[in-house]
Amino acid sequence: MFVIALVSSQVVSVLLFRHYSREPRIQLVAIGFMTQLKTIRAAMESLPVAQHPEFLKRLREDGGVRVTLPRGEGTLEPAPSLPAISVLRDRLRDEFGPQADIYQRPRPNPALPPVLIVKIFVGAEEFWVVFPRNRIIEPDYSGAWLGWGVFGALLALAGAVFLVSRVTKPLRELAKAARELGLGRNPAPVAEIGPIEVKSVAAAFNQMRDDLARVAQERATFLAGVSHDLRTPLARLRLGIEMLPADPAMRQDLEQDIEDINSIISQFMDFARDENHEKPELTDLNLLAQQAADRARRMGAEITLELGDIPQAVMRPLAMQRLITNLIDNAMKHAGTAIILRTQRGNACIALSVVDSGPGIPANEVERLKQPFTRRDDARSGASGAGLGLAIIDRIAKLHGGTFQLLPRGGDKLTGGGLEARVELPVT
Repeated sequence: MFVIALVSSQVVSVLLFRHYSREPRIQLVAIGFMTQLKTIRAAMESLPVAQHPEFLKRLREDGGVRVTLPRGEGTLEPAPSLPAISVLRDRLRDEFGPQADIYQRPRPNPALPPVLIVKIFVGAEEFWVVFPRNRIIEPDYSGAWLGWGVFGALLALAGAVFLVSRVTKPLRELAKAARELGLGRNPAPVAEIGPIEVKSVAAAFNQMRDDLARVAQERATFLAGVSHDLRTPLARLRLGIEMLPADPAMRQDLEQDIEDINSIISQFMDFARDENHEKPELTDLNLLAQQAADRARRMGAEITLELGDIPQAVMRPLAMQRLITNLIDNAMKHAGTAIILRTQRGNACIALSVVDSGPGIPANEVERLKQPFTRRDDARSGASGAGLGLAIIDRIAKLHGGTFQLLPRGGDKLTGGGLEARVELPVT
């Protein structure tokens, strides 16, 4: 826009210059030269013939104009119809008759300056008035105008780049910080620089970032505190049940209830953790999957491992352990113990899947169930829980720049319906 505006102004300037300066100056030059021609003719008509050589000598010295008798060598040809020549030609014909014209003679030596010739008659005798071409034709400044236009356009472009960078750089930083915030990370405050509108947006974003961090910290502190305070009375309850002479079936039910409560507290603790504090490192995802499968087998799960040839990737090992454990626990809780744990290489990513043969999840419920404290027990075997497992998985996947999907189970050796909980992580 800056360049277009500047070029447009240059074009308008040239047109105005031509209209208000160049054309009037051409007319003034033509009038001045015509006055000089009439003066020369009048002087030669009034002066004695003997004084003509002295007059012509002084005229040549003072005005740069030569008046000579016609020469036989060479031929004359009409001068080209340039604007200044055309104006002077019209005035010549008005003054000296329609046969008057401006001529030029071919130059044998191109290095010589071009001259123009006008024929005048003093009585019956013909004279040639020879004068330099630049006497009536000004130098062509179009190159200078073009150069100035290009220079001005470059200046405008540089200014435009500078101004745009002052606006776009803070906006790029703001967009980057917003993406990190959307992935569950805690980005550094953005610099409040640039135009006042951009500074206002940056200040509002920083305030929102601080508010979200404070709310997350308060929630984590609350959940951690409640979970910690509940662990002690639960331990006393478990000890008291062991000491009571209760019915074995009732005792088993009470112990299962305590285990369920303890599992919910563990989910609270996991959800309250801030994985951002863990340092990323080069990690073997297959090894983490193997370790998680071994732990689940000790708890009675029937896990089939299908580990692909995947590269190591930069990730937070403890956070990924929690992710895999939650995937397996969710499948065991809602679909039984027959599970497939799979890793494979994708396009610029590695994928981790836990496949079960449970009742599955409708597609329109997937995103809602990723929210914290959300359950859909009727679709997943009626098991209880805090509704945090999928939210923890989704948060850790986003923290690593990945995605978490709940998909209908594809073809494998499990029978029945089923669900594939799939996490895709970029290879970095």
